[in-house]
Amino acid sequence: MPKVTDLQYQLEGFLIEKMDCIHTRVTKRKLDGIFLIDGDEGFGKTGISILLAKYIAWKTDREFNLDHIFFDPKELIAYINSTKKQVIIWDEAALGGLASGWQNKVQQMVIQTLMTCRSRQHIIFFNCPKFYRLNKYFVMDRAEGLIHVYSENRIDAGKVAYFKKDQLEYMMEYWTKKHKHPYKVFYRKQLRGNFIDAFKLDILSEDAYDKKKDSYTEKLLSQYSNDRYNEKLLKLQHSVYKMQGITQKEKSKCIGLGTDTISAWGKIPSKYPEIFKEVA
Repeated sequence: MPKVTDLQYQLEGFLIEKMDCIHTRVTKRKLDGIFLIDGDEGFGKTGISILLAKYIAWKTDREFNLDHIFFDPKELIAYINSTKKQVIIWDEAALGGLASGWQNKVQQMVIQTLMTCRSRQHIIFFNCPKFYRLNKYFVMDRAEGLIHVYSENRIDAGKVAYFKKDQLEYMMEYWTKKHKHPYKVFYRKQLRGNFIDAFKLDILSEDAYDKKKDSYTEKLLSQYSNDRYNEKLLKLQHSVYKMQGITQKEKSKCIGLGTDTISAWGKIPSKYPEIFKEVA
């Protein structure tokens, strides 16, 4: 494998080629470059994203350090909107243990930002557990390609495959119809290879990375718990709306709130379907 950057680490030629194409894209035109990176936990999503981010930062003469890795989507969005020409990693995998409804809200926040940020010429790597769990906008409209990490024996990490943009729609359709992993069906031998452990290089401190991730995870779980607690209030409000034998005007007078507020409580299940399945 060729050696790249000032650190002279090895990187597969097909990955170098893809990064070089993005270098041309973001320098010759006011466009950005977005890559999806997926794979099971523990097999190198973070590692390969760091290797690629370091290379493209070196190639484009941009900075890359721990400050360019984000777990908090609000911090990510603020950074995207307030800067230009950055190399960014978003580790969406940190949301993996939470409910799909929560993750969908986060993805919608990021999508709204991506719809308006092309001219900022960012290069962004999105780490996620499975690409087909993402909103289709990420996969079919914005991603330049998919980088999939895997293990041949379910023990050793360090295997990578690349899927081109024109394959992603077919891979998404395959999953939707058959609910089977599409990777092996769409593999191309010339776009498969190996990668090294990024944390063994002098790019980022693994301890500092873990500390930043743990800090966000604790914050996220606390916030998520508070939102789950508020389910009780949302269900109570919807129950009041559904009460029979009393008009909305009478409810309004008893509670001291406007009829518009009580009417809005009737729409709660459509806003929070993951909470109100039983009452929708």
